[in-house]
Amino acid sequence: MIALFQQKRTLNATASAKWWLSLWLTLIFASLIQAQTVTKPVARTRALAQEVQTAAYPELSGARIEIKTFGSDSDYFQSRFAFGRFFMLRRMRYVIYVNPLVYERGCPEAALRAIIAHELAHVLYYRRRNRLQLFGLTRLASKSFTARFERGADLEAIAHGYGAGLKEYRLWLYRNIPPNKLAEKRRNYFSPEEIDAMLSRPVWDCWRKNIPRGLAEIETGSCAKRRDASRLYNGRVALVSYYAEII
Repeated sequence: MIALFQQKRTLNATASAKWWLSLWLTLIFASLIQAQTVTKPVARTRALAQEVQTAAYPELSGARIEIKTFGSDSDYFQSRFAFGRFFMLRRMRYVIYVNPLVYERGCPEAALRAIIAHELAHVLYYRRRNRLQLFGLTRLASKSFTARFERGADLEAIAHGYGAGLKEYRLWLYRNIPPNKLAEKRRNYFSPEEIDAMLSRPVWDCWRKNIPRGLAEIETGSCAKRRDASRLYNGRVALVSYYAEII
């Protein structure tokens, strides 16, 4: 009887050990899968960010930029500075967050480079300002300031040669966000139509001082009038120079 009890106890212990081993292996496998799921978007984003930084933002040479993941149903990229280092007065570190869904949902390569150029424009903005100036970002609670802030980063990406890619990104984005988020995206960022208008008649320096809030300001605003006046003046100068050479 005692031998039977001991045999049963041994079998139970063996079954329990197998169960725990199976659970342990399952957890390890799940962790590896999760790590791979996170690592691939981070590695790909890091490579693209380094490529865009080298091509368009040499001012960011030496900046410490980390890539991390986050989840959202309407946002695919974000950028921040490290708050802990900010408050501890340590050397600033910057973070670009990527939503892995941007790769799963097939965002085009040119569009990825363009939106990363947008995020790097934010990083450049942070880097050029001291801590007191960065406190001004509390104004992001205001819709008008948020639109000016995000459109400003768009403007830098377009001015650095990523306009066509940014247009492609917006077209992709509109198809991959909930319908109730579309109006907010159009308010805060340049639409494909606005990007086309900016590329056709660029006045970057003027727009940097007066961020366009819509298509009308791009086409007929003060910057457009200055641009047209400048073209008229340059045309007259060229005409005078032409006749002077003939004479």
